[in-house]
Amino acid sequence: MAGIAAVFKALSNPNRLAVFRIICRAVQKKTKGLTIEEICREAGMKQPAVSHHVAHLERAGLIDRTKDRWWVHCTPSAEALKRLSAFARNPAEFDEQP
Repeated sequence: MAGIAAVFKALSNPNRLAVFRIICRAVQKKTKGLTIEEICREAGMKQPAVSHHVAHLERAGLIDRTKDRWWVHCTPSAEALKRLSAFARNPAEFDEQP
């Protein structure tokens, strides 16, 4: 996973933050995650833009993509959520090492 600075850099883009929040909310409803098409509908964005933002989120380690036949399902990375939570609890004592 990328460092915490890369995570915050990825989330600093408002559209990327919106896509990440949509993916996180979806996990509460369905365990498989969302496809790019479902994210497009939910975010009101076109497929190339959503794919671009999903790629950035994946590089930052914020989401996992799982291929199921010809669909790709996006879910938030449990490790990333755990690290973000640890940082939020105590930024002064946060250890960059996993």
